[in-house]
Amino acid sequence: MAKKKLYNEGDLLLNLNFDNVVTNSKFEIKTNKLQISKSKKQVLSKNQQLFNKLIKKIETLEKQLVETKDLAFELTIAFSKEIVPVEKKLGKAYFEFAMVLDSYVQNIKLTKKQSIDFDEHIINLFNNALTYAEPDEQQEALFDKYSDLSYRETLEIEKLDLFEQFRGYMEDEMGVDVGEMDFDITNEAEAREYAEKLKEKFEQKNLEDEEKEQNKKKTKKQIEQEQKQKLEAELSTKSLRSIYISLAKLLHPDTETDEELKSDKTELMKKVTVAYDQKDLATLLKLEIEWVHRTSDNLQELTDEKLKLYNKVLSEQVEDLNQEIFQLKMNPSYTNICDLLNYSSKFAHTSLNYQKEDLLSELESIKKNKKVFQKQPVQKQVLVKYLKNVVEHDNDDDILGELLNSSYFFK
Repeated sequence: MAKKKLYNEGDLLLNLNFDNVVTNSKFEIKTNKLQISKSKKQVLSKNQQLFNKLIKKIETLEKQLVETKDLAFELTIAFSKEIVPVEKKLGKAYFEFAMVLDSYVQNIKLTKKQSIDFDEHIINLFNNALTYAEPDEQQEALFDKYSDLSYRETLEIEKLDLFEQFRGYMEDEMGVDVGEMDFDITNEAEAREYAEKLKEKFEQKNLEDEEKEQNKKKTKKQIEQEQKQKLEAELSTKSLRSIYISLAKLLHPDTETDEELKSDKTELMKKVTVAYDQKDLATLLKLEIEWVHRTSDNLQELTDEKLKLYNKVLSEQVEDLNQEIFQLKMNPSYTNICDLLNYSSKFAHTSLNYQKEDLLSELESIKKNKKVFQKQPVQKQVLVKYLKNVVEHDNDDDILGELLNSSYFFK
């Protein structure tokens, strides 16, 4: 059996997303009825077709985001309730079995090869245990007895290994020098403090890259692209004011006599005003679509210029939603269940049940094995036969149950 790490990637407490683990999209539109329809003889333009396609895509992604959040919540509770208690018992059982074997071997003289196999097996049992639980002082001392490195030294090496993996990713993929690990990578407070420093480095690198880009001699294509972006910005500014005016006319509370509607419009106008002051075109577009273009007839009246602007914002919303779903799945809080978030709720829960059954089966094998060595008188052949089978099966502990069910051990 390959030696298991005492830490895994889920223990890396640095938040690699420099905004939030899960961001909130600004532009969430209600897509009911927001489709441009056509008559029998009418052919929708490319921008109209794209608008419809983006609206449907956003609706699908918003539904997927809600379902993923719900599934993550369900699976987190299920994992905590069904899997974690079994894992703790399994970790404890591995520790106890290692100690039983250590006691069993004290009055047995093994060959050099047998001693090496026994030591390696004890360490394997400890590594299995450490996947699920932390050792107490007595168990840690036993680990130190059989391992070339102490438990504490092993922890430090694995912390450094995790950090080197992190360093490699940040330097190769992000181009950021993370410096030295002058903090405890498994300490949440220290890790978050370091993440803030790293965020500053990341932002500084972006500024430096932008300055380098600006100082480069621009090609004709780059100049044309900048001019295009400038025109789009001017169009956005004009649209910003026109949308604000149309919404102000529609939602201004002074034009409403119904007190309940007046209160609602007052709150909406506050959002409109804030969005306009912050030049938040996305929010204004959302409100315009919801309150001005409520029917397909109105949507058909949109100019090609306005549709291009809408489609640009809608495309950004699709990208944001995809990123939000990805970040949700990568949330360190969901390390144990992240793979299951790509499947249906039924499949995910079924997979957890299978995982629990496998853990319980493994636990039962370890318990039976421990009883064999507790009940048997001190016999060298029992331990030798056991070690031989373990080695022949490449140190695969799955053979324990098979061995324990054999008549040999119960003679």
